[in-house]
Amino acid sequence: MNTHEDIPTHSIIYSRPTDQLLLLLGGLGTFLYVIIFLIKTAYFTAFTFLILSIFLVYKYLDNSKAKPKLILSKEGIQFIGQPFVSWAFVHGLRIRSDVKGNTYSETLVFTNNGRIQEIPLAQLDISSWQLEQLFEQYQDSFRESLTEDSELY
Repeated sequence: MNTHEDIPTHSIIYSRPTDQLLLLLGGLGTFLYVIIFLIKTAYFTAFTFLILSIFLVYKYLDNSKAKPKLILSKEGIQFIGQPFVSWAFVHGLRIRSDVKGNTYSETLVFTNNGRIQEIPLAQLDISSWQLEQLFEQYQDSFRESLTEDSELY
């Protein structure tokens, strides 16, 4: 009996949006210089600072958006920008806890065809507990599909 019929065919894990307020502050600060240079009729310099201001505000808005980082499916796992990896080739999947001084961090670690991959969980917008549950469900579903396929032959 398949106990994992209710899980979606794939789950997309997004990156945690970064909060770089210095970009916004820099963009707004350079815009003040645009006003000053316009008053002093230094149009070329004002235009240059306007472009810089728009660029800094754009970078702030771009960094504050969540972007897809990880795709989990019943067939395997894929990090954006890397090839798809079947669950059959993923070994030693675990979440490692690191404590350095007063800093606690968690890292997703697994071996893919002999290559160790490490992804800091601070980059992902999901808790380690939720991620472990998803891994367990998708891997169990993959194993069940393998046993169902072997029973057919």
